[in-house]
Amino acid sequence: MELYIGAGLAVGLAGLWVGIGEGIIAKKSLEIMGKNPDLSGTFLVLTILGIALTESAAIYGLIVSLQIIGLDPATTASGAAIGAGTAVGAAGLWVGAGQGMLVSWAMESIRRNPAIKGKIMTFMVLFLALVESAAIYGLIIALSLLG
Repeated sequence: MELYIGAGLAVGLAGLWVGIGEGIIAKKSLEIMGKNPDLSGTFLVLTILGIALTESAAIYGLIVSLQIIGLDPATTASGAAIGAGTAVGAAGLWVGAGQGMLVSWAMESIRRNPAIKGKIMTFMVLFLALVESAAIYGLIIALSLLG
């Protein structure tokens, strides 16, 4: 039973806010493209890049969930699956939300000042990587608990 709970927490928690974060990105992109069709190419690239980078936290949850499902219940330490699922799921939950908002704010900054879109995109990717580190920490802890 613990294995199923752990697997569900891993992919469920991470996927929940990653999906919301991606929705925030898509909403902002469509909103800006609707008002500024001349920027649609830039915002299409930003949307795809932002969603792809935000998706990684859900992928970590999926990886841990599949690891948990493959465990032998007879030899798995009590609570390890739930701990692992919670570690990667909770980290992914907040990372997905933060990355979605970050990309949305970058899009708004580019809408206001398209002349510096290259700088904004560079900083956006750097900031996404820094936020992503929290999801990687959750992944490392989850895999350590399972290993």
